[in-house]
Amino acid sequence: VLAGARAGGIYGDEFLWMKYQTLMTPPSYVHGIWVAIFLLHGLFVYASVFHKDLQHSNLVGYDLALSQQPKRSVAAHYPAVCATTLATIYAHDSGFVFCAFIFSLSCALFLASVIKVQGQLLDETEAQAESNINGYVKEGDGNNNSDNLNASSLAVNDFGNIKSRAIQYICLRLPFELHGGYILALVAMYFNTFLHSSFDSLPTMFYLVVANASLLGLLFAGFMILWKIPGRKLYGAGASLVWYLLGMAIELHTPTQPIYNEYSDSAILTTQIVATVATTVLMIMLGVRVNKTMIKYNIFDCAGMFGGREDNESVVSEDKDGGISANYVHA
Repeated sequence: VLAGARAGGIYGDEFLWMKYQTLMTPPSYVHGIWVAIFLLHGLFVYASVFHKDLQHSNLVGYDLALSQQPKRSVAAHYPAVCATTLATIYAHDSGFVFCAFIFSLSCALFLASVIKVQGQLLDETEAQAESNINGYVKEGDGNNNSDNLNASSLAVNDFGNIKSRAIQYICLRLPFELHGGYILALVAMYFNTFLHSSFDSLPTMFYLVVANASLLGLLFAGFMILWKIPGRKLYGAGASLVWYLLGMAIELHTPTQPIYNEYSDSAILTTQIVATVATTVLMIMLGVRVNKTMIKYNIFDCAGMFGGREDNESVVSEDKDGGISANYVHA
């Protein structure tokens, strides 16, 4: 579908390609992220239909879709995500920029709903797991410590298995995070493209200000995604924003001919500096956030679990007083 849309779209029409060049237009290879996004969506579809464990996950939500709470089901939102994504691509490649902006904005809202619902469901699952652990420990106060350890290990392993969490994240959460971050960048791009193509009589300084404000807006969005949203941090969304901004910074180092013709060297350089700074800051924030999460989960234990070591070797331990310590934390 994507290849068919691209074949006769903007990249195959020289006039449209020249017309829709703006300071926010990334190089064509940046759009290659769609391949990764669609592959991840393929994993989601496979996991939600064929995987014996993941298809029953609350992060898919078939049961919720058939209940009185369909808004809390990812499966209920998924058709809208697919429809708006394909509509965005076809509108873009057909030269209907305003429609592409509206469809991309709609897609961003649907993806935000999916990510929000998944976060709420995961919080509820963790709260239930903690409650189960506390219940096991209290019930075992009169028994020996080994009985308490075994009961708590079972409760933690149902939820705290790092290997299972990684598979769950890649198949059920990463597709929406990576997609959401990139579609957010496309909303900014289409907004700039729409202004540039519809109000071409405005001075170039106006487009310059809007482009740089959009870059700062994406940087702020990345900061909120990685640091300020309570609970879980959206690493996939941060990574796709970094990818888009990095492509922009590289593109503005050797801009296309339409950009050279319209903007002065100082205007191009200013935007390139803003894009480079935004990319660097967001990349550092993403790296720090990932490292911080890996430290919290203990990277050595994670490596051992992926190597086949038993989870309860590191997840549950006895403290100095003989009590039980469950070493899992929020990402």
